[in-house]
Amino acid sequence: MIENTKLTALVASRICHDMVEPMSAIIQGLEMIKDGDGKTDPDALSLLDNGVGKAWAKLEFFRFAMAGATAEGDSEIEEGRAVAIKLYSVLKPELLWNVPTVAMPRPAVRVIVNLLLIANECLPRGGTVEVAAAKHGEGGEVIVTAKGPRAKLREATALALRGDEGELSGHTIQPTLTSLLARQGGVELSTREAEEQVQLIARSPAFKL
Repeated sequence: MIENTKLTALVASRICHDMVEPMSAIIQGLEMIKDGDGKTDPDALSLLDNGVGKAWAKLEFFRFAMAGATAEGDSEIEEGRAVAIKLYSVLKPELLWNVPTVAMPRPAVRVIVNLLLIANECLPRGGTVEVAAAKHGEGGEVIVTAKGPRAKLREATALALRGDEGELSGHTIQPTLTSLLARQGGVELSTREAEEQVQLIARSPAFKL
């Protein structure tokens, strides 16, 4: 059983870690403007623009994927599309949203969005992340496929997705939270790997295509 205090602390740590890069860019841009006596500096404005864009996209993602973990009721996968597109606008891989309308419990939408962040972490050199869906038994499955050079799923991440709590850390807290959300939403998670490809699969009888 995961202690709530430890879970909260690690989620906060993960959010802070991801916000360091964009906030550093914003601070550097402001310092450049200050050193230039307030004169317009294209490089400073570029840093500010990139920093603000990344910070806003990541905050929107975390608000939806993590702070929205208490969401209940029915929804559709489309609810997560806007935040996913915004997040990938500041990441290396290209997002390919090739999924039809899929009705699912609201916690399951959070599961899919979290899988998209995990997919990005599987691609150190960029590539593509495709979201697709198909019928599976009486329900359906959503498949997130990460393709690119040296695509790899960390073993600790795979274990966390399977529900093996193990030793929690800043690296495993996000897949651990994804696993907890999956249980809440009645979603079964699995993974597949091939050469330069990682697939993250979410299945549920509650998915309706």
